[in-house]
Amino acid sequence: MVRGWSALLVAVLIARQAQALEFEMQSQIKCVYEEINANVIVVGEWKAMHKEQGQAGAGPDVLVDVKVEDPHGTVLHETIGKTEGQFAFTSKSSGEYKACFSVRDIQTAYQTKLKVDWRTGVAATDWNAIAKKEHLDALTVELRKLEDNIREVYNEMLMLQNREQEMRNISEETNSRVAWYSIASLGVCVASALLQLWYLRRFFKRKKLL
Repeated sequence: MVRGWSALLVAVLIARQAQALEFEMQSQIKCVYEEINANVIVVGEWKAMHKEQGQAGAGPDVLVDVKVEDPHGTVLHETIGKTEGQFAFTSKSSGEYKACFSVRDIQTAYQTKLKVDWRTGVAATDWNAIAKKEHLDALTVELRKLEDNIREVYNEMLMLQNREQEMRNISEETNSRVAWYSIASLGVCVASALLQLWYLRRFFKRKKLL
């Protein structure tokens, strides 16, 4: 059991280091989504480039509009007509945050490649500044990083546990409704059968067949 949790922890810590994305737009609007807990520092950097040149500034500049929204649709950051930039905020609520990138037409989209580096929590923290401010050595900084990583993993596990409980409650409620619906359907069928039997008996008696 301990080995399983250790493997999960290592996997999550490794996954946290691989937040950089590079992709071709292929459409006028392309969005990147990230599930984030409340009170988490978020830092994002992005760069638009021509697909064939492979670097910003080679050939005509690719101008991109960027909009970052929280789970409730509130705009946290907006940039218009830039080739690169960054955004930073602290999440106020848990949920799915999104950063949407758009270009002026579909032809530009086909020729545009984006590189997005989305960092949260420990990865977004400026550890060099903290080390200088608190006079920490390299080993202490790494231990602090590990401690904060473990805390984030623990918080995410709690969030997943809460969502699992919510899904279980929804499933149980749905099963209960299905059961009552089945009982009601059975009652309607029985009532319909009895009504048909009563009607047939009355019909045959009226025709003096019974």
